[in-house]
Amino acid sequence: MEINDLRECTLKKVKITGDVIGKFGNFEIEQVYKNKTGKVLEVEYVFPIVDTATVTGFEITVGDKVIKGKCKDKNEAKKDYAENLVKGNSAYLLEQSANSIFKISVGKIDINEEVKVKIKYIDKFEIIDNVIKILLPTLVTPKYKSFTSFLPFANVNYTVDFNINIDKSVNVKNVDSPSHNIKIINDEDQIIVKAEKYDLSKDFILNVELKQESISNAIKSNTLDGNEIIYLSFMPEILDSYEDSEKEYIFLIDISGSMYGRKLQETKNAVLKCLKQLDVGDKFNIVAFQSTFETMSINSIEYNNENIKRAEEYINSLEVRGGTEIFNPIKFALYEEDKEKVVLLFTDGQVGNEDEIINFVRENINKSRIFTFGIDLNVNSYFIRKLAKVGNGKSEMIQPGEKIDDKIIRTFARIQSPLLEDIQIDYGNNKLIDEIKEDEALFNLEYYNVFAKLEKLEDDITLKGKILNKEYEWKIKKNSIKEANLNLETIFEKLKIDSIEEFIANSRDYEKINIYKKMIIDIAEKYNINSKYTAFVSIYERDNKIFEVPQYEQTVLSNESFEMASVNKSASMRSEVFSISSVLAQYELNRKLIDYYNVFITSVNKSIRTSVLYLALIVNNYRTFIDIDELIEYLDKNKEKLQDDFCQKILISSYKKLNVEQKEKIYSWLEKDYRKAADTGLEIKVNSKIQSQDVDKLVDDQYFKENLDELLLYQLNINKSILNR
Repeated sequence: MEINDLRECTLKKVKITGDVIGKFGNFEIEQVYKNKTGKVLEVEYVFPIVDTATVTGFEITVGDKVIKGKCKDKNEAKKDYAENLVKGNSAYLLEQSANSIFKISVGKIDINEEVKVKIKYIDKFEIIDNVIKILLPTLVTPKYKSFTSFLPFANVNYTVDFNINIDKSVNVKNVDSPSHNIKIINDEDQIIVKAEKYDLSKDFILNVELKQESISNAIKSNTLDGNEIIYLSFMPEILDSYEDSEKEYIFLIDISGSMYGRKLQETKNAVLKCLKQLDVGDKFNIVAFQSTFETMSINSIEYNNENIKRAEEYINSLEVRGGTEIFNPIKFALYEEDKEKVVLLFTDGQVGNEDEIINFVRENINKSRIFTFGIDLNVNSYFIRKLAKVGNGKSEMIQPGEKIDDKIIRTFARIQSPLLEDIQIDYGNNKLIDEIKEDEALFNLEYYNVFAKLEKLEDDITLKGKILNKEYEWKIKKNSIKEANLNLETIFEKLKIDSIEEFIANSRDYEKINIYKKMIIDIAEKYNINSKYTAFVSIYERDNKIFEVPQYEQTVLSNESFEMASVNKSASMRSEVFSISSVLAQYELNRKLIDYYNVFITSVNKSIRTSVLYLALIVNNYRTFIDIDELIEYLDKNKEKLQDDFCQKILISSYKKLNVEQKEKIYSWLEKDYRKAADTGLEIKVNSKIQSQDVDKLVDDQYFKENLDELLLYQLNINKSILNR
């Protein structure tokens, strides 16, 4: 049997080049494939493109042939791809697999053939504190419960080169990268930034600091149908002072496995610095989440020295474990619709249900706000930014070695400044055709960006709004609006696709959803740009047909995050390692407690606390199927005795494992705060005084009867730990 080493046809090289022109940049990703296996191959590669990008081109070079890709309905593109492989041709497909994740299929690479793939895109940048933030993602991180779980991760030998040209029209003060060592060349017309031969294990980040102060400005370009696209960047400056109101802060801290090591430590430092920004009269709570979530307190507590010390101890005690489930913690934070809360989320954003979370926030944010902090280099920037946008907040990225203080101070300046309400754009005598606002909320001394499609630019454009009934306005003069040296329409139409996606997310009408999808496909095909429902396809009609069925190869991705996930899993289980004698004693204790239940349930004067503990133990027991209806009936007759915190907390431990009828009964016994816990899946742990090292006396008869409640509580925690492992 012939054996072929498919590693001979791995991806050989990746090059990313870019031209930065102010707030926008033109970029090109080049991938080089070479087949040395002795077999005809079909190669697949999954890679990220920054979420703010608009893909505008797909080009293949085979020998001296250059084939340009065309955007089509995804099903049609895949059909063209498959049919041409069967016909003996080569075909190439680029599709958007998820938000900011793309997949390329290189069909039929002949023996010893080299194929160059080029993907072109336009990106738009944020300018914060006079710094242009440029992100070039390279790593598809293995996400918990995500479509990426099927991807292969291992050591790779292909590398990436970065070559970024910054136009001299950009008034550059300084250029630096927190992620890579860069070489800077000052040319006559541009500044050239190079970073070569890097493993694709971390995203490339470039910060371009500007000389001049930020001011309101705008650029324009023509459309295909003769109209004009204007990109407006208002820089609001509010000099009036306003008294800050008392607020309720909810800090959501990601303690999942992907936050292992430096990430969690940076998060702890950031949250501790945030706590110093609070004022007397404020309230706060700390929520730590992984596969489940817990809170420092069942409800928010007053800001004072004693509670801050308590919070510091709680934060410093946090350790990583489990997966990343953000949905329930967000539900908990936004539970009371009538309250205004400030939610600060610290995470790397490695979740698999981004859209579900974002849609929930969009529908339930009300008057609350969410500010997100992306931790470390390889963050899910799409999720971090989008969640902040729909949450009427703003995102920040905390990268290794960066000064956290500036980001914290900037975030609290946003939080403590009053919101500008009734935001409107006055277009004067300009006839507006369409408009897309990039931001939901406006913040002092930060750009508020708007795309506008006009018949023709005829007049000045003014941003207006109110704070506590006082009117403010900022004007951009018609004569100051300059021609852009890039196609603004493609970016506008990509944002239009994104806005139609929101219609789909909010619709339950199947026919409407199909109409919206068709609208997206029409836009993507017309402007040759990316969408979820289209793909780029290129066909190489070979003179010498290849009818051999290609051997499939999936390109291996860098394993840095994959290996770290394994380390995280091991680290999260260290605290759960017990000696053999301890395990045997716990098994014996569990058996004895379950056996004793038959004695307990028939006793006349049953303790309410013991009854509640037995309910929780049985529900969370992995070795018993005891009928608990009699116990629930007894508790229902004594429900007035279930109002103390201990009973309420233990009832929560039972709640999510019960059937619908039992849940309704227990829910009726819960106080308001604990109903919130039940509705959001909050994990409440009540620690036992008994420690695992005391196992020798756990099953002694006298000790057993005198300490029944503590033993039940101890075993409940053990069983829940086993079930959640």
